[in-house]
Amino acid sequence: MTQQSDTLELTPDQILHLATARARRSLVEAPGLIAYVRTLITPGLGGASDGMPRPASKTAPLPLRADAVDDTDDVFARLLHWVSYWAGVYRLAPPSSMQVHWAQDGEVTGFRASTPPEGAGALTQQATLWLLARHDLIAGHDTGMTYFEDVADMMRDLRGRFPRAPRPPRGVLDRPCPVCDQYAFGATWTGGSVDQFELRCSKCEHTEDAASFIKAGRVRELLHELREEHAEPKSEWWSKRQAALELGITPQTLNRYIAEGLSTVTLVGGVYVKTDDLLDLWREKRLRMKTRAATRTA
Repeated sequence: MTQQSDTLELTPDQILHLATARARRSLVEAPGLIAYVRTLITPGLGGASDGMPRPASKTAPLPLRADAVDDTDDVFARLLHWVSYWAGVYRLAPPSSMQVHWAQDGEVTGFRASTPPEGAGALTQQATLWLLARHDLIAGHDTGMTYFEDVADMMRDLRGRFPRAPRPPRGVLDRPCPVCDQYAFGATWTGGSVDQFELRCSKCEHTEDAASFIKAGRVRELLHELREEHAEPKSEWWSKRQAALELGITPQTLNRYIAEGLSTVTLVGGVYVKTDDLLDLWREKRLRMKTRAATRTA
């Protein structure tokens, strides 16, 4: 997508919202991507030590990457730096499994040499889930934008160095495509700036230029259409503000859901709702509303 970002008129709040959406996508992608990259680490060259010659393998070698260790260690260390930073800012305890990666002088280290790919992914997920649970809280901090940009940059660089084909399926919040009506419409960032992305349907490949929405003053609609990727629903909680933005409902409607029994949890002074419970309730009400409308018009 080609566009001149200096022609787009975005408010600071809109830029922040786009940055949080992009960072959230990056954090959700991080565990799987790091686990994949760790599978590309060049194995040890040592073999049997009996000194006997052996025929060369007839199987073509895989395109293994010796730099996979350094690159994944760097991303993991940067994520843990941010865990440590925000834990200090808000006086919170970081995940206990993360603390073993702090060296004696307080510097963060990478993965242990014996960590398998699935273990690296699991450790990364513990860090990203901790950060995701505080995503909205961080957005209100002066350093929040710096953090969001760093997360997006590190994952974009890692993704560029170690592309996966095809890309893994993405967990998404259902949004219907305006052409095929399939719930597969979402955003893909195409550049380093938060306003450089396009809306694409993964089913029919219909695309819409985000710049056209912004120039037409349809930013609010654009933000509602923006599909975000999330952690597994069973482990994901949304803040009340994020839930209202995601579903396009008012805070009053969300409060009514809570009064009807939607479970919540209070974390660092904020109220969070269980994502899968909220989506189930929201879909149930949407279907009920559509059924009533169809009955009236019949």
